[in-house]
Amino acid sequence: MSDLVELKKGEATLDVDFKDGKLRLSVSYDGKGADAGLFVDLDPDYFLDKLKDVIPGQIDDAIIEMLKGALK
Repeated sequence: MSDLVELKKGEATLDVDFKDGKLRLSVSYDGKGADAGLFVDLDPDYFLDKLKDVIPGQIDDAIIEMLKGALK
């Protein structure tokens, strides 16, 4: 697994990892009397295509296509 981002706020943590060819978003809570967690695995092509759609212009399109190739 390759950690990309880890954000902590109090007892809550958000992790973005690259695991088994998927982008994994994880949210966990480690508080007094309760522990909870949730993760979502995203296909990188799907995620990058959505990102490409929201960024105007064409330069980002070329960069995102190179990223998609590098992740395969």
